Amino acid sequence: MVKRVFSIVIILLFILPAFVIFAPENKEDPALKARISDFFDTGTVRNEPHTRSDGKPFHICYVDIDPYPASGEMLYYLLEELNDLGWMNIPSFAELPFDPQDTDAGRLIDYLAERGTGEYISFSKDQNYYIALDDREDVKAGITDGIAAGEVDLILCLGTSPGELVINEMGIKDVPVVVYFSVDPVGAGLSETQEYSGKDNVWCHTSSDVYINQLRFYFDTMPFSCLGMAYYSESVAAAEIYRNAASSLGASVVEEKIETIRPGETKEEYYSRLKAVYEKLVNEDGIDAFLLNTDMIKDSYAVEPLLSVFYDSQIPVFVQNGQFFVAEGAFMLMSASDAKAQAPFAVNAVTSILSGKKPGEIYQKYIPSPYVSVNLDAAAKIGYDIPEDILRSAERIYGGGMK
Repeated sequence: MVKRVFSIVIILLFILPAFVIFAPENKEDPALKARISDFFDTGTVRNEPHTRSDGKPFHICYVDIDPYPASGEMLYYLLEELNDLGWMNIPSFAELPFDPQDTDAGRLIDYLAERGTGEYISFSKDQNYYIALDDREDVKAGITDGIAAGEVDLILCLGTSPGELVINEMGIKDVPVVVYFSVDPVGAGLSETQEYSGKDNVWCHTSSDVYINQLRFYFDTMPFSCLGMAYYSESVAAAEIYRNAASSLGASVVEEKIETIRPGETKEEYYSRLKAVYEKLVNEDGIDAFLLNTDMIKDSYAVEPLLSVFYDSQIPVFVQNGQFFVAEGAFMLMSASDAKAQAPFAVNAVTSILSGKKPGEIYQKYIPSPYVSVNLDAAAKIGYDIPEDILRSAERIYGGGMK
């Protein structure tokens, strides 16, 4: 492949400091402009740890999709930040038997529920759900019963689908709901705007604008004419955002929708179905680049055999979310989210809610400064000589004897 030098515009776009990237936007609504300006003028306020008014800890219900390294990483750093601020009492979070880059979120919640987290926040094995693995009706009944029994003070949803279940399907309005690591909460109907949810009891972290810039970066790095995607949810995959971004670049997108793991289906059966979809994209649809969408490959052992479908045809694999996948063999990630950098922003929202502020009154748009991760072995498989400017700016370089 011919090496291509980055354009000045792209470089400037991604080296701007974070405060520029998520600065207030020029909105026509004066009231909205005033609310946003007030947020940036006052900044975040430290909410000192405290119990409920009855002296008991705040009970957090956790709702996720399934074991997935990227969401596990998000949860890990959010909880670590809560611990650092004194809301949890874990002497050394780094010594927990969990790798932040590859954490099963459900197991982490169970671990903390069993051992305790102090006097201010508590977790329960009974209020810890994977909606793709647990019976959906049982999940809804469990959450409803927990709220009725006073055992749920806040529902933490990791991902779009859990938010859709709790907010759209169950219609919960009497308990605060925090939606974190959702690609496009506005498109999913969870939030009315990027800045504020428009719902008294809902706060969603929003940063969907970054996916436009991400795809432009991938295109500038290694131009393509036909991008392949496979996903189970349009909103989780940011499909509409990527379609529009690709169109503006003069590229097309070929999409395949596939069910996530079906009830009673083994992971091997699921990965076999997924591999067949990948093979169709390569052999029938003629893609020349592939975007690995969120929550499709759920285990490290499956990454190499699935991505080999693309590498055998020298097709680059870009990543939507999750540095984990570059470490395991994907070609490149221009981060759309940074689990550690954005944790303080999300924790400020959580602790503000626990301190009495309505979720719908809390500003929710934050885009962390992006970073690049590349895999040298993957680059070799597709015959790509990575430019020096990428290597110099990369946050993480994998392969070629590097980690």
